[in-house]
Amino acid sequence: MLFALTITYSAENRDAIVQRFAAVAGEDELPAGVRLVGRYHSPATRWGCVIFETSSVTPIHLWCAKYNDLCDAEIHPVETDDTVGPVVEALLTSINEAK
Repeated sequence: MLFALTITYSAENRDAIVQRFAAVAGEDELPAGVRLVGRYHSPATRWGCVIFETSSVTPIHLWCAKYNDLCDAEIHPVETDDTVGPVVEALLTSINEAK
């Protein structure tokens, strides 16, 4: 499964987050069973998004716990264009049946 973790942080916590991230980022950063798909950063707005692939959300919670004293986080299960088809089909069926 894919999960999107979005984070926001205050200007007061910026330096501490940058230092902590720089100290742990790398090959051994993530728990076993979690693959990093991509990271996206918006320093000007103090926002970030990390896409993970894993069979359980638990290791993401464990990883996020390293930062939750400095930032707010939201975890969302997400789909790709290739895998969202059944959801779109079900919605279209529901819409058409309601007409």
